Amino acid sequence: MTILRRLHETKGMRIHTTDGDIGHVHDVYLDDADWRVRYFHVDTGRWLGGRHVLLAPTVVRAVDWDGGRIHVTIGREEVERCPDIDAHRPVSRQHDVPLDAYVPLLASVSSWEGDELAASLHNLLSELRGHEVTAPAAEATNDPHLWSARALRHYAVEGDHRDLGHLGDFLVDPDGWAIRYLSVDTGGPLRVNRFLVPVSAVRSLSWQMRQIGVTLDRDSNGAVAASGA
Repeated sequence: MTILRRLHETKGMRIHTTDGDIGHVHDVYLDDADWRVRYFHVDTGRWLGGRHVLLAPTVVRAVDWDGGRIHVTIGREEVERCPDIDAHRPVSRQHDVPLDAYVPLLASVSSWEGDELAASLHNLLSELRGHEVTAPAAEATNDPHLWSARALRHYAVEGDHRDLGHLGDFLVDPDGWAIRYLSVDTGGPLRVNRFLVPVSAVRSLSWQMRQIGVTLDRDSNGAVAASGA
């Protein structure tokens, strides 16, 4: 029998390669098209100078849930060659910089075209943040189905006609890293009630509204599954 796990349990877990530990899980990226874990966002810490990389769950060999370690089938050198977090940006990071917020600061409308736009924004933001200017990653992609589990926590969960609570976590099947349920929290600070909503009931995800829309049918497979208080 498969035991479902809370996805948030993986946060902070050490990544154990074939030749030792290398950093920890900072976040998990999931795909809302097929509701699977797409990447582990790993902070490599001192091993790679604090570089953040993406590890696909296909390299996971085993998870020590009690010991807090994810064992992978690759070594440190292979982790170093894994894609940077800017190669595949989840929806929350795609909206880090609203373009219209910087329109008055640019000298010419002609600069808002193609590669010049990207270069101008990058240089401007680097100056504002006090960072050294480097070329933006050419291979960066904006996938509308890629979401940060960390960013989604506490999103409001809305039914067809009422507020159901907020997202507390996801329940995942670690055998194939498929997301099965949303764990929804409701109630006050002194007493939190939780119930489960199957991912098949999700009809929308909105970054702008910080909201997850669901359609519940208590008389079908989309029924709400009760959880403990």
